[in-house]
Amino acid sequence: MPQSTPNRGQDTHDYTLRFSKDGTFQITMFTDLHFAEDEDTADGPAKDARSIEVMENVLGYDTQQLVVLNGDQISGYGTKADNTTAYVDQIVGPMVERDLPWASTYGNHDHQSFADTLKTFQQETTYSQCLTQRMIPGEPDDLGVSNYFLPVYPAVGSQVDSEATPELILWFFDSRGGNYQNDGRERPDWVHSEVVEWFKEKNINLTTQYGKTIPSIAFFHIPLSAAKFFREDPGVNPSREPGQNGEVVSNQGEMYDHKTGHDIELMWALAKADGLLATFSGHDHTNDWCFKWTEDLPGQDVPGSGVNVCYGRHSGYGGYGDLDRGARHIVLNKDTLQKELVTWIRLEDGRIGENVTLNATYGKDEYHPGPVHLELKRDQFENTGLALAPSILSTVLCLFMIFYLPLRLWN
Repeated sequence: MPQSTPNRGQDTHDYTLRFSKDGTFQITMFTDLHFAEDEDTADGPAKDARSIEVMENVLGYDTQQLVVLNGDQISGYGTKADNTTAYVDQIVGPMVERDLPWASTYGNHDHQSFADTLKTFQQETTYSQCLTQRMIPGEPDDLGVSNYFLPVYPAVGSQVDSEATPELILWFFDSRGGNYQNDGRERPDWVHSEVVEWFKEKNINLTTQYGKTIPSIAFFHIPLSAAKFFREDPGVNPSREPGQNGEVVSNQGEMYDHKTGHDIELMWALAKADGLLATFSGHDHTNDWCFKWTEDLPGQDVPGSGVNVCYGRHSGYGGYGDLDRGARHIVLNKDTLQKELVTWIRLEDGRIGENVTLNATYGKDEYHPGPVHLELKRDQFENTGLALAPSILSTVLCLFMIFYLPLRLWN
């Protein structure tokens, strides 16, 4: 695939995030793309080309106002230091081609060996469609790079002025890991305590500034320890938490010293954050389930507050795992924003394996997942019931053929 051409400063397009006129804001989240593996062999570029195909196919099935790259875009152990920016150009190509804005977090492999996240960030920001930011000053080797937030505004007006109130806040945290750039030592793989303090202070400031609690969601690559505790007890129920459940949770801190507890400060901050609907991670390539983090979760270090915690889907052909590749799609509706969001896994061939509503009863509701084709472009989303009708009709027809026809033939 030809490399994209940076265009920062050449494009006057307004990439301010806004809800669409139909009242929805939609995000496609890729995670664990793992470009740059085996770059000196024929197999490496072939994997990267297939990963680009995944992105192009998935982006074609759903409408999105934002693409999130949620970590491990690059396998730092597989590349050379002077090649990192070239991989960035490949990775962002599908969004640049569609003129779609994107926002990134960085994962442990983005920080590993020859991958330099500061250089990655600098290359990303040469594109006008890039919304990735670095809001916390300081040594990137210690604090990480991708710590920031993005406001999402109503679908009114053509420009955002200083008095506009966001409908939604998107938080992005760098969960670090990998290696220190200066000496190659292993680096802690959890969100830094200074970042957590910044989040708590900034969240309070936003509430004060706008005079109300603004709903929010958060993205970081490595999952919380709460996910590990949940998987152990009570466990992932395939009907109530549908999704792939193929491996033990490798939580924040696990790779550093195989212990839980390093992310306690982050978990406390998230649990106490008013208006936080959900968090989204990647990292574990054969998991893509969600669960409701409640106060009575056995064994956990921090009592949850009903925040929904979700995995994405292994998106790239680099990295381990044999699942079909895909991405997580997230739909928020301004009329129900205070209480729920809808999300599904979109596979590269168009199928959807898990389609759930993260609301007050998620974790109690029963789902009976099965791969289906679900087309939900913006102009179709005004009535979700109608959009789902084809799959319902298919089910009725299937039951008819199973039960009614055999009776007719037998008679």
